[in-house]
Amino acid sequence: MTIHPISTRYDCIVVGGGTAGFAAAVTAARSGLKTLLIEEKAYLGGTATGAQVGQLMGFAKGEAEAPKRGLLAEVLDKLIERKGSNGIETIYLCGDPDLDVPVIPYEPNALKNIIQELVFTSGADVLLHTRVIDAETADGRICSLLIHNEEGIQRITGEIIVDASFHGSVAVEAGCSFEIGDPNGDLQPGSLMYQMADVDAERYAQVTQEEKTALAAKGLAEGCLYVNNLLARPLPNGLFYSNMSRIRINPLDTLQWSRAEYEAREQVQKISRFFIENVPGFENACLVTTGDFTGLRDSRRIMGKYVLTGKDVLEGREFPDAVAHSSYPIDIHDTDGVSSTIQKPKTGVFSVPYASMVTKEVSNLILAGRCISADYEAHACIRVMITCLRLGEAAGRAAFHCLEQGVEPNELDGSLLRQELLG
Repeated sequence: MTIHPISTRYDCIVVGGGTAGFAAAVTAARSGLKTLLIEEKAYLGGTATGAQVGQLMGFAKGEAEAPKRGLLAEVLDKLIERKGSNGIETIYLCGDPDLDVPVIPYEPNALKNIIQELVFTSGADVLLHTRVIDAETADGRICSLLIHNEEGIQRITGEIIVDASFHGSVAVEAGCSFEIGDPNGDLQPGSLMYQMADVDAERYAQVTQEEKTALAAKGLAEGCLYVNNLLARPLPNGLFYSNMSRIRINPLDTLQWSRAEYEAREQVQKISRFFIENVPGFENACLVTTGDFTGLRDSRRIMGKYVLTGKDVLEGREFPDAVAHSSYPIDIHDTDGVSSTIQKPKTGVFSVPYASMVTKEVSNLILAGRCISADYEAHACIRVMITCLRLGEAAGRAAFHCLEQGVEPNELDGSLLRQELLG
C-alpha cells in the first residue's frame, strides 16, 4: 500500500463538514489558524443540507426574541436575504401546545450555498470527496490522519484535530471509548425527509390537531404512516417538508444500514400517497424530492472528560466551562417510531460544558456536534443543529486558544470559552 504524504502541516484539521464541522472550520480560520476541513460528500452541511431536515432548532429560552450573535446570526440573515427562510417560527412537538419550540425553517439548497460560501471565504482549505480512514497516534496524541480520495491514500498532519464526524470516527480510530444507544443498545429511529409540491396551504392550515391525530391513526392502522401525528410544514419556496418516516438504523452495521435506506424510501412512497388520498390540501400534491440519505438521530457518543447527563439537563446544571446554552427538551423517539418521550429542562435552560468536548485518552482532540460526551438522555437534546453549530464555534475558538497558550485541548481552561462565547 502506497501512502502519499501531504507536506502542508495544519494548525487545525476539522473532520466532517456538517453543522458543527463547518462552524469549527470557519471559526478556526477566522481566528487566524491554518485550517483544513475534510468532508466525504460533494457538499457541506451534512444532515442539515443532505438529509434536508428543513429546520434549525436548539434556541435557549428567550433567545429567539433577542438579537442573534455569532455564526447563527450570519446564517439567519443570509437565509432571509436570499429568501431561503422567513425567519423564526414556533412549532409544537407532537402537536402538543405545551411543547412550543422556536425554529428556523429553511430551504436546504439555500443553506447549502450559504455554508459553502462561509467556509470557502473564511480562508480554510477544503477537501471534499475525502474520507478519514485512520488516526495514527503516539504518546496520547494524534500525530497524523490517513485519508482516502481519488488521489489515493494520503497522510496529513495537524496540531489540533476536531472530530465533527457525527459518528465520532476519528476519536474511535484514535482509541477513545464510546457508547451507542440506550442501556439496552437500542437506538432512536432515523427519518428520511421529503418535500411535496402543489399543496393547498390554506386548506391544509384549516385541518385541526384533532383531525390530524385521527388521520394519523387511520394511516397507522393501514400501514401507510409510521408516527401518530401529521408532520408537514411549509417552506418559503412553497414546498412542504415532512418528517414522517421512521426506520431502525444501526450505523455500525453497514449491511443493515444499507437495507434501511431502501426501506426509508419505500416508506416515503407510502406516506406521500396517503397524504394525497386522505389529507385535505394534498389532493393535487406530488412528491418532488427526498433527502440524499436518511437522517440519523443516534450514533456513537465518545466518552470524554465529563459525560453530560440527562439529570444535568433536567436540573439545568450550570457549568463554569459552559460553551452553549439550549432549552430544547430531551426528545427520545421510541424505537418503534410511533411516538416520542419528551422532557423539558425544569429551569427552562441547560448548558453544555467544554469538558464534554475533550477526552482523557487523546490530548490534541476536540469533539464537536453530536459525538460529544453525553449519556443517552442528554444526547437526545444536544443533537439538534443550533446546538451543534455552537459546539463547532467553541471547538474553533478552543483550537485557537490552545495554540496561543501552548496547551493541549484537554488541558485548556474552558472558563475562557464561557466568557468569550456566552458573556
